[in-house]
Amino acid sequence: MNEDGEFEPVPPTRASHYHGDTVRILFLVAAVLVFITKFASSAPIFSFGAMMLLILTLVIAAGITNPAQKWIHNVNMFISIAGVLTFGWLSFSRIETAQELFSGTGLVAGIALIFLAALYFSTRTVRGFSVPHIEE
Repeated sequence: MNEDGEFEPVPPTRASHYHGDTVRILFLVAAVLVFITKFASSAPIFSFGAMMLLILTLVIAAGITNPAQKWIHNVNMFISIAGVLTFGWLSFSRIETAQELFSGTGLVAGIALIFLAALYFSTRTVRGFSVPHIEE
């Protein structure tokens, strides 16, 4: 209320622990890089169907991520875990030298790092929604 006794709308504030927008961007970047690996590396990472399924999963998860639906952040966290494990394992098994790291095969390591960042931000979001916190 202001001094005239009228109600003033309070603008909505975004919680400081919400990082869904960052996860959304990371998922879209990962989807694009997975698509690019088809053309950049000599040996494909996955079959065509598996790559399309992964790209669609990332894009759909990014598209429905929002602060109102808390379940999607758990899904994002599990997608990130699967991405870190899969692409981390692929990068450790395929990349032996620094020269390979900066080749088309090195995109796999970049995708693993993107999933690692997405895991961090999605975990912070899940933690923020599930643990009471004090706003400053």
